[in-house]
Amino acid sequence: MADTVFDRLHERIVTGELAPGDRIDPTEVAESLGVSRTPVREAILRLEGQGLVERLPYRGVVVAGIDQTAAEDVAAMRIHLETLAVRTAVPRLTDDDVARMRRINDEIRDAVRGADAQNSFRSLNRAFHETLYRAAGSDTLLRLVQDLSAQAERFRLHFDVRQGRAIEDHDRILDACDARDPVAAVAATRDHILGAHLLMMPENYTVPPGSALDVALRESGMPATTADGAGRVAAG
Repeated sequence: MADTVFDRLHERIVTGELAPGDRIDPTEVAESLGVSRTPVREAILRLEGQGLVERLPYRGVVVAGIDQTAAEDVAAMRIHLETLAVRTAVPRLTDDDVARMRRINDEIRDAVRGADAQNSFRSLNRAFHETLYRAAGSDTLLRLVQDLSAQAERFRLHFDVRQGRAIEDHDRILDACDARDPVAAVAATRDHILGAHLLMMPENYTVPPGSALDVALRESGMPATTADGAGRVAAG
């Protein structure tokens, strides 16, 4: 029963039905779902552990927002390290590597239409990117990328993956990998990470000039005019 309550609340948060700052009343949730307060408390503890809700004095449990500065820093470091991994890996890819990435992306197409889209996407998305990054042959680089990806996944818990453009971005990365074109693969990876970041930001958001993310975008080869207006422009 706690799993059911968790799934219901999680769905309401990632789809935006429950917005950051909205209060979650355990009694109201229990009554609306026809359950006792115990599974509701268990579900809220799980949501709290994932950073999706928080407890505030005098307000109780509320939907947590995304720490914008932390999200920018993670995106910046991901762009820096993942484009390095891509630049190193692409010339070393085998046909089997590319074929595996293509199979995984096809599985993602099916998974996001399923009932367990969030969890399925998370594991398959990780497998897609790690297939590419492992080809770089650097265990240290892979470990750093994995650590940052885990932090990014916590931010993505706030977002409905069915609304994203990951599959199309993966297609661009695949086309570049198939052609063994590291420059195109770097650009596709950078745009993929930036696009995912922007989708979690407010509608009028732009990358702060001089921030770590701004610097990472420019160093990864993004044209200055695009980097200056990075926001809805880069999100496409």
